[in-house]
Amino acid sequence: MNRLMRAIKTDVIVQFRNGLYHVGLGVGIITAIIISQLIGIEAMSLAMAGIMILVVGASTVLYVAAMILFEQDEGTIYATLISPLTHGEYLAAKITSLAILASLEAMTMFYGAILIMYFQAVDIILPNFFILTLSLLTICVIFVLMGIILVVRHKKITDFIMPMAGLMLILSLPILYFIGISDHWLWLIFPISPPTMLMLGAFDGLENWQYIYGIGYSLLLLIGLSIWAQKAFAKHIVGA
Repeated sequence: MNRLMRAIKTDVIVQFRNGLYHVGLGVGIITAIIISQLIGIEAMSLAMAGIMILVVGASTVLYVAAMILFEQDEGTIYATLISPLTHGEYLAAKITSLAILASLEAMTMFYGAILIMYFQAVDIILPNFFILTLSLLTICVIFVLMGIILVVRHKKITDFIMPMAGLMLILSLPILYFIGISDHWLWLIFPISPPTMLMLGAFDGLENWQYIYGIGYSLLLLIGLSIWAQKAFAKHIVGA
């Protein structure tokens, strides 16, 4: 546990020194201002869902790529393989630190927008902050895991960009379900759908089956993607 906590602390320091926190907070603040000025409160939840998938999702995957490809280029990732830190602890530290970074960006966007609207005396109905925070954290962790699964297969950022674009396109498709263009149940299989449903429920409430789906399927996804990420890391980094 001490090794893991030290690894998380080191990752956070490295991310801060490389300017990732500055970028995340900057993007979060700018997006919060745009949301509060251009999007009405009645469309807030749907706007958040779209921004979370397209903006936060893309930036999170890029953060993952930046950290892992940088460590590959510097050789530090391979030094870790012979250190006392286990492969599982290394991945857990990366997932935790990058999820913290992505969640900070997301919460700055959405809580910042709500705060600005509040001080502008906009008549808003506050969301369930526990469910909103839980859904934001879940989405960020899912994007971190998907980013790891994808980036360990590549050595250069230029090789990674096109597969990342394809991944983001596929992951964004369920937005068609949530904005009402298509109500086919297949959209609910996509990994971003359950936490997105929880996010919308933080504003409008959900039926019991939707809560069960959102929480239960999210847990299954987190377990499954964690196992997949660990196997991908073992195959493409440890076994390389």
